Amino acid sequence: MINKAEQILLNSYSQELTEKILEAYLEIEGNFFLEKWKPSELDAGHFVESVRRLIEFELTGAYTPFSSKLSNFSDNVLKFYEQQSGHESFRMLIPRILKSVYNIRNKRGVGHIKDISPNEMDATLILHSVKWVLSEIVRIKSNLSIPDTQRAIDDIVERKVDMLWKETDFQRILNPKIPTKDQVLILLYNDKSQGIENLRNIIEYKNKSDFKILVKKLHTDRLIELKSDGQCLLSPKGRIKAEELIKKYKNSA
Repeated sequence: MINKAEQILLNSYSQELTEKILEAYLEIEGNFFLEKWKPSELDAGHFVESVRRLIEFELTGAYTPFSSKLSNFSDNVLKFYEQQSGHESFRMLIPRILKSVYNIRNKRGVGHIKDISPNEMDATLILHSVKWVLSEIVRIKSNLSIPDTQRAIDDIVERKVDMLWKETDFQRILNPKIPTKDQVLILLYNDKSQGIENLRNIIEYKNKSDFKILVKKLHTDRLIELKSDGQCLLSPKGRIKAEELIKKYKNSA
């Protein structure tokens, strides 16, 4: 994912700015997947500060050096952005998303003791907010074709499964000891819909008939929907099971 997004950002911004934004994003995403809610939220502060500098560059042609502290993210800052000339997303939409992330980062459970911790809930909102911000920047600044730009955005917003090795022309479950039926659910969790033959090829299951029987059992158990054309869809029940499996195998790695 980062390779495409990184190239798009580097075409418009400095290497320093690009690296800071992507580094903060990857830290948020990585800590979230490891269920480290507080570190995920804390990393969001670095992301907000980096993207604020990108906005400064977009709207004024220069940005505050990373060696210098930014001003507090007040409503006056939002008003300043809005009054500049430039793309509406950089003037209004992205700053408001960043401000909500900033407020959650500073004013919620990450820094204070509460009767019921909101950290997981807040970390989820932060993750999807920063995904939206990064995707929006990539969308606006891309000089690629529409299909290539869409793929770069899809790579950012898709669910990440760290036990899955995914390249342009193939996928592999990195732990070959995971039972086949579990591999099917994990693959469908990462890509909501896949053909039965494609799944068999990814898993490298040799016997077509036996594999179809296995997939039909998942269908009977309502973990997936096996359509008449061979497409496999993960059911809500299957999604819950897949998440349990991902946590199980991640913890046993």
